[in-house]
Parts: sequence; C-alpha cells; structure tokens
Amino acid sequence: MMKTQGMVTSVLLVVVAAHLMIMTEPTEAFTCLDVAPNLAACISYLSGIDSRPSQICCGGVTRVRGMCVTTDDRRLACNCIKEVATRIRVIKESAVASLPIACNQPLPFPISTSFDCNSIP
Repeated sequence: MMKTQGMVTSVLLVVVAAHLMIMTEPTEAFTCLDVAPNLAACISYLSGIDSRPSQICCGGVTRVRGMCVTTDDRRLACNCIKEVATRIRVIKESAVASLPIACNQPLPFPISTSFDCNSIP
C-alpha cells in the first residue's frame, strides 16, 4: 500500500510540474500596455507643443528600442506605436517620424501612422 501511494504521489508531482511548465511558457516579451506608458511623455512633442522631446520621452524611446529584439517584437512595437499615435488628436506626422532621431535612439523601423508594420523583416 505504501509503495502505491508513493507512485501516485510521484505521478501527481510529474503531472503538476508538466502543467506548470506549460502555463509558464513564455508568450510575448511585452504588450502594447508596456509600450504606451514609455511614450506618454512624448505627447507634447508629437502634438507640436514642445519643439524637442523631453529626456523622459527619450528614455521611453530607449526602452521601446530595447524591446525590439526579434522580428515579431519589432512588428508588435511598430503596431503599438501606430495605435498610440492614432489616439493623439493633434499629431504632427513629421514629429512622429523624427522622434527616434530627435532622441538619438533610431528604431529598427520607421515610425509613421501609415507604415505597414508587417513589412518589417
């Protein structure tokens, strides 16, 4: 009887461990909820209120750039940035396009509300 209980316990532990491995398998490294707050400080630059992006804004651009490791990451970040940009009522397309350069943090894709993010290699 003791041997049977030990085997059942071992089997249960293996099943639980396998289930936890499946549940904790990584999905995406980040989401749009991670990108948007990093760009919140850029709104005054993107809308033309400020002539230069703030240090906080540029820090956010740097963090977003760091998220762009794989092709999927770059495409996701690109789409997130487009989504954020479309929410700003008064946006200067030239400011959007120049943001990474103005922050001295070029992104691996152009920023534009009309750019096809799925074309990123």
